[in-house]
Parts: sequence; structure tokens; C-alpha cells
Amino acid sequence: MSPVRILALSLIVLLSGCSGCEREQAPKPAPVAEVDAGAAAPATLAQLEGLTGDVRLERGGKVGPAVAGPLLAGDAVETGDQGSAVVRFPGGRTVELGREGRFALGSDSTGVVMKVERGIVLSRVPAGGSVAGAGSKVTLNILTPFGLTRVGSEPSEVKVAVAEDSARVEVMLGAIELVSKDGRTLKAAQGDAVDLTRERAEVVPQAPRIVELAPIEVTVRVPSGGSAEVKAKGTVRWRKVRREGEVLSFGDGVRAKGGEAVLSLKDSGSLLTLSPGAEAVLEGAGQEGVTDEARINLLQGMLAVQLATGRTSRVVLPEMTLEGGSAAKLEIRRTGSGFLVAAHTGDVTLRRGDTRQALRAGERATVGNDGTAKVEALEAAAVAVGPGEGAEVYHRGLSEVALTWEGEGDAVVEAALDPGFTRRVLWGRVHRPSVNVSAPARGTLYWRVKKEDGTPVASGSARFAPESRTKSLARVRNVVPEGPEKTTIFYQDKPPAVTFTYGAEPQASTYRVAVYRAGALTTPVAQRTVSETRAALEAGLVVDSPRQGTASAEKVRAAGVAPVDARLSINGRAVPLDGKHRFDTWVTPMGTPPLLVFKMTRPGAPDVLTVRTLKTRGP
Repeated sequence: MSPVRILALSLIVLLSGCSGCEREQAPKPAPVAEVDAGAAAPATLAQLEGLTGDVRLERGGKVGPAVAGPLLAGDAVETGDQGSAVVRFPGGRTVELGREGRFALGSDSTGVVMKVERGIVLSRVPAGGSVAGAGSKVTLNILTPFGLTRVGSEPSEVKVAVAEDSARVEVMLGAIELVSKDGRTLKAAQGDAVDLTRERAEVVPQAPRIVELAPIEVTVRVPSGGSAEVKAKGTVRWRKVRREGEVLSFGDGVRAKGGEAVLSLKDSGSLLTLSPGAEAVLEGAGQEGVTDEARINLLQGMLAVQLATGRTSRVVLPEMTLEGGSAAKLEIRRTGSGFLVAAHTGDVTLRRGDTRQALRAGERATVGNDGTAKVEALEAAAVAVGPGEGAEVYHRGLSEVALTWEGEGDAVVEAALDPGFTRRVLWGRVHRPSVNVSAPARGTLYWRVKKEDGTPVASGSARFAPESRTKSLARVRNVVPEGPEKTTIFYQDKPPAVTFTYGAEPQASTYRVAVYRAGALTTPVAQRTVSETRAALEAGLVVDSPRQGTASAEKVRAAGVAPVDARLSINGRAVPLDGKHRFDTWVTPMGTPPLLVFKMTRPGAPDVLTVRTLKTRGP
């Protein structure tokens, strides 16, 4: 067996801010190695990302606009008045540089050295995993003119702010060890702060912080087609929510019946949505400056929370508090043993008493009644939709769908029920190329993804509807050619599948095909945008087995008939068709509840997904 080399990596952050500091007896790192032009090419030490505003990169003595990418030994990054940047080290640790900051990267015998010449740095170690591989240990050493702060490899969030004659270290998550100018070693835990000067170092313990927020209105509304009820505080009678919505009083109960109930905070942008069957009591809501707070007791079911952009938000339940500093989409579900909290977008902090725990986008926390919390990766939904326009998803009761795209790194995603993105259902930052979003029962879902600097990454739309019964005639493919000729199609019950063909245009990259009713040329009844000289409309897939709600098993029979020109897969596995385009196979269900996802692809037509939800068998 070949020997395994274990690398110990240290990050040392130097913050300058006073003259003559080198004469004081402060802990000093090993000298930073200079980059020799004649030596081998500098190693990649980190990745630069999350660029906002004016950010410049200095490399080899040349300065220019910075772009996301590798950072090498000897590189320096500088931000302007409205600039900011993120440095991501192997394993997930990030260091954020705020406006008017500058740092340079180098290395010594212990690892990486980050020399910060000015600005504020924020170090984050993600929850749910180590910042290094097995057997490695990563320590971040932050050196200021007033002392040395060591941050280990456990989940943490530490902010260091340096003034001309003092510094302050705030521990938002985790714990630190600090060596003061006189050689004393101090320890600070989450919620604590350390005030530093050249003469002293003092730990300021976490103290209960009572901030009186001005009460604000909370309005409950019911989307079209749904129903919800309210119960005034101190009463036992439930009544329907008014069609135009109504302002709740603190202590009122709300329960969603035949749809969702949406609670909006005045002048905030934050939304709290009760899923069908959920019940909660609004205990209070307040606001002060850019800080919002909603106090709610979730009695049963699921509460979806969309936190506003650019505000500090808190959702306070009797058992725990969720805190966020920007847009975040969360789902809180009460269980028999506590809660499940899923973060789809945005990073938040989960607080239970004095315990604080980070919960990042793409993670889920299982919170027990005893206050313990286990954080793990959030699995992508079983049904996935990729970039592109016009995909169709037919289902009855599908809870969520995964939006996916290509690429790595942080991005900002939005999903809405209209092409203008005025009826948004989800928005915020994500750390991986997918996000789960609630699947509409009907209607079109539009989505787009951008880098944090606004660069487009991907976009798409998908139409959702209940699966309708497809008659055998819909299996027939009728071709309608271009030209003045009149084509007549005879059918019974439902119109059959139709393919329109037309000549190629040399300057055209895509073609838009629209179908109108005779005498009504203002609103199309169907339309497609395709890149080929043929467009297919309404080709039906007949699924004879399994039926919706059939009891699940280790494998279930899937049988039916596909259109003539279609290709079919079930749960991601290609399924062959016989000479009459029939299929009959056995498939392993996936997801919870168990699903069979029939994906049909055809030339000149968008993908069509038909979802059959099965019943989980009892013990």
C-alpha cells in the first residue's frame, strides 16, 4: 500500500491599520514567500467568486478588472467603494472581503497566508461537513495589530472589524481562541464578542438582547380556487377568509383548507404560506428599520417561508428561531418528533436557546423535540426539469419539482407563475446547480438563473396540468404540410396528434408555430417555439398501468402505448417500443411518495412528463 500524505493547511489573515506595530510583541506568522519569476508557475490556492461592483486583480505587477476564477500565490484583490468578493478555499471554507478592502495571497511552510491590508473580513465554515479531507485539519489565523484569532475547522462564522486604535471580533457561530498582545489566551463562544486595543483584550459574553419592534400588519389571502379559515383569539368558531383578504389580529388562528393561505408582512416582502391542511396561530409581528420578525405557532402541517431580499428577517416559533440576512426560501414541517426545516435558497441560522446552527441553501435540518438538530444535504426532487421553454408535466398531486442547469458555483435563482416574474414563488442564492420548487397543480412555471454579478446562466418554463385521459385515436400522427392547400383531419372525441411541417428559412434560428381557432386570430389555442422545420402538437401518451394511487411494490408493471415518433424513458431508464409502439416492462418506483415518471421526447416538440404517484404500502 502506498503511503498517504496528509496535508495540514493554515490560513493566516493579516490586517494592517497602525504604524509601528511591528515593534510590538504580537504573534507573527511565518514570512510570506515571494513569487520568483524564474520559478515554477504559482500554485492555485483558492477560487475567486461572488464579485460585485468594482473588484480589481493584481497579478505579476499588472492590475486589471477581476473575473471569477483561480487565485494564485502572489495575487492581490482589491475592492472599490461598492465592491465585494468571496474567496473559496478547498473544502468549502469562504472568506468574504467587503468594500474598500485589499488582500494578497501567498504561502509559507504551514500553508496559505492571506494578508489583508484593509477592509473587513468574514470567515465562514459550512455546516454539515469538514472544510478538508479526512485526516486534514484547517485553521484560520486572523492577525490584527491587537492580537491573533484562531478559528478551527468546525462550522463557524466569525467577523473581524479593525479600526485605527481598536478591533472587534464577533463570533456568530462556533468558537474561537484569541491570543492578546500581552500573551494571554482567551476563548469566545458563539454569540460572544471580543473587544481589543493595544492595552487590553476583553470578552463580552452573549447577553439577552431585547429589541422592541414596532408592531406591523399581517394580511392573510387565499389564492384563486383555494379556501382558508380564521379563528379570532379567544373564540372557538372558524369562518372563511374574505375573498379580498383581511388583516389578522395577534392571537388569531389560521388554517388552510382547499388550497394555500398566504400571510404577508406589511412593508417587508416576506411571505408565510400555509400548505393545505396546515394550521397555525399568529402570535405577533414587528419591524424596526430593515429588521422584520414574525412570531407564529405551527400546530400542524407545513409552513413555507420566503424571506425578503436585503432585509434581516426572523421567524420565531415557540421551539426555535430562524434568522436570515437576505432572500431565503424555507419549508418548516411539523412532525411527530419535532420539525423538518428545509432551506431551498439562502443561508439562515437556526437558533434553539443558546445554540446556533448554520443551515445553508440545499440543506435540511431534522429538529427533535429535545432541541437536537441534525443537518444533512437536501435531496433533489424525483421529477426534474432542465433549461428550455415549453416542457409539459402532467400529474395529480405532485408536491415538488427540481429545476436543474449546468455549471458550478453560487447563483441566484428565481421562479414565478408569470413571464414578467411579478408573481414569484421562490428566489434567493443557491450553492449547487439545482433547486426544488413546489409544483403548480395548473399553469406555467417560469424560472431563470444568474450569477451574483447578473450574468445569465439558464432559464426555462414548464406547463403543469392534471393528466387527462387520452383516447386511442390520439396515438395517430397526422402531418400538415406548409402551403395554401386545405388539410382536413377526421376524428372522434378528441383531436389527434398533429405535426406541422414547413420550409427552412436561411436566416431563422428558431420557428414559432401558433394554432388559432377559425375567426379568432388574437389568442392562440396552442403554440410551439422549435429549432427544426417541424412542430408537433398534442401527441398523446397512453399509460394503462400503473394507475394513479396503485399500491407500490419493489417493482411495478408499466404498460401503455406511445406516439409513432416518440422515445420513452421511465424513471430515467430508456424503454423500448414494439412494432406497434407499445411498451410493457417492470420498473422500480423512486422518491417519497413512490413515483413513476414517464418522459416522452419527440422531434420538434418539448419534453412531456407524465407522473403517476403510488400509495406507500403499510407494514
